[in-house]
Amino acid sequence: MGTKLERMADQVKKVDLSKISSNLLEAVKQLAVYDTKIKDSSIERFYLPRLEQIEALSSMKIEGTQTTMSDVIASDVFPDPKNSDLLEVYNHNTALIRGARSIKVDDGFTNDNIKDLHRTMLTGIRHKNKNITLGEYKSEDNKIVSETKTVIYYPPHSYEVPDYMDDLISFMNSNDYVYHPLVNAALLHAQFESIHPFDDGNGRVGRLLIPLYLYKTNVINEPMFYISEAIEKDKIQYYRNLTNSRTLDMNLWINYFLQKCIDQAKKHIKYFQDLEIVHREVSELIKDNIPSQKNMELIDALFNYPQLTAKKLSEEMEVSKTQALRYLKALEKLGILYPNQKMRNTSYYFEAYLKLLV
Repeated sequence: MGTKLERMADQVKKVDLSKISSNLLEAVKQLAVYDTKIKDSSIERFYLPRLEQIEALSSMKIEGTQTTMSDVIASDVFPDPKNSDLLEVYNHNTALIRGARSIKVDDGFTNDNIKDLHRTMLTGIRHKNKNITLGEYKSEDNKIVSETKTVIYYPPHSYEVPDYMDDLISFMNSNDYVYHPLVNAALLHAQFESIHPFDDGNGRVGRLLIPLYLYKTNVINEPMFYISEAIEKDKIQYYRNLTNSRTLDMNLWINYFLQKCIDQAKKHIKYFQDLEIVHREVSELIKDNIPSQKNMELIDALFNYPQLTAKKLSEEMEVSKTQALRYLKALEKLGILYPNQKMRNTSYYFEAYLKLLV
């Protein structure tokens, strides 16, 4: 069975601040810049929903899903209710909203709201384990295997999970921070994945706990900072460092986690700045060339739906399909939109925005 998983009081003792202080200071700095950007912006209503979708897709890709951002954007115009992967993206967003609301109402994390995250995220989607029970901790023991199907770790027995989760939740709810919440977030994520409390979906739920914890501890003002995109590009190291954190070096894992926070914060800041430039330039272009009392609605529709059809635009702006098509043709003439070659249900693509997203 291997070494017994230690409780949080002992995990905390493994942290050596001298080994992580440099990355911690930089991560705190970048998170503060990112959070300020969101608070001071007038376009976060476009930015944050897409950011959440990118996180959902990245978290899914870590588990092997191949759905792309292009698929998600297309589904806004051509919904596919039978697509399990697209449903998972929707579920992820719903779970985030429910989780953020729950930790405020319950004044923190509980077993019930963590189980609700699991139930919400995995309802209606395919599962590796066909016997999975949604919203309940595992009733049978499980194991973590490598891509070659080699067992690399045996989590605690199913009957031990409630005690381990109570211990973890107590740590997550404590206001007596032994370390900065970013360090605590690294510790709690590693511990959750080591407990592996559910039959399936532990990685996705565990990664969602990160922004929720940073939100609860007021590191960010909205539960909208994600690192799955950075992890997904380096997921072999992610799994390796998680494995090593159980028996070898917790500080190596924490430094990896903090570096991913730095990388992703910088990327989010750059994306946000680029989006502000595109929004400003396109808004001015539309206002100068499409005289209409509805041009602000047109701008909003563009940034909400970077792939558009005449039907979708007519619904969003509450205008006739003919008028919507006039707007689309005007935007095409300005070089803002580019149509595909379909004769029916032609899609128009907002290339400058899509380049930031895809």
